Amino acid sequence: MPTRAVNQERLATVVGRALLDKEFAEQLHKDAEAAVKGIGVHLTATELTAVKNIDTAKLGSAGAGIRDKLGNAAIFDQQQNVQAQMD
Repeated sequence: MPTRAVNQERLATVVGRALLDKEFAEQLHKDAEAAVKGIGVHLTATELTAVKNIDTAKLGSAGAGIRDKLGNAAIFDQQQNVQAQMD
């Protein structure tokens, strides 16, 4: 069976965004394909399956801890990313 390459950068972008952005994490849980397309990331079928199988409760808990530590810096960075996409 052939090995399927996984792009760590794309996965890190998606998981990192989900850790910092609670709304994105919820969207990822409901419709992973639409969520990743919404941030301009293309995942392979293998990567998309992996993202769909993330334990959202654990992700949410880890994300809350990270957001608490980063505070306003995480929110500001998200706003910059949204603005950059609009420009």
